[in-house]
Amino acid sequence: MQIFIMRHGEAENRFTDDASRCLTPQGVVEAGSSGAWLHNIVDHIDRVLVSPYVRAGQTLEAVKHKLPIERTQVSTDVTPDGQVALFHDYLQVLLGEDKQIQTLLIVSHMPFVSSLVDELCGHYHSMLFATAGIAQLEYDIESGRASLIRQYIP
Repeated sequence: MQIFIMRHGEAENRFTDDASRCLTPQGVVEAGSSGAWLHNIVDHIDRVLVSPYVRAGQTLEAVKHKLPIERTQVSTDVTPDGQVALFHDYLQVLLGEDKQIQTLLIVSHMPFVSSLVDELCGHYHSMLFATAGIAQLEYDIESGRASLIRQYIP
């Protein structure tokens, strides 16, 4: 199965509460570009797990203009300070219970996105994600491990 791990687009400076920061106009363009790239890889996304932070939701909205999304779930587990090992456990349960999920998009933040790639792959890529950047992983549900296929930088 395919997992796409995406960082939100460029956001406003931290003049407000971190969770309320919005995308800049450039961030909207970046997210749309990433959505178009995703559409070249897959024809739809079965499930999205998205951070409740405003900029992550806005990123997902821009992606939705480029690519059909079957189901979206807001997850407090994928915020910047989320615990990747616990999220990996949750992911194993989710994917084990819902065999219909073949494409999963996770829209989150640094450093969570980088740490999640390391956790799922079982070794350290220590990837730096550009804003609206995406890592494509091939995930094996049986082993609970992934292989990094490619990275997209808008």
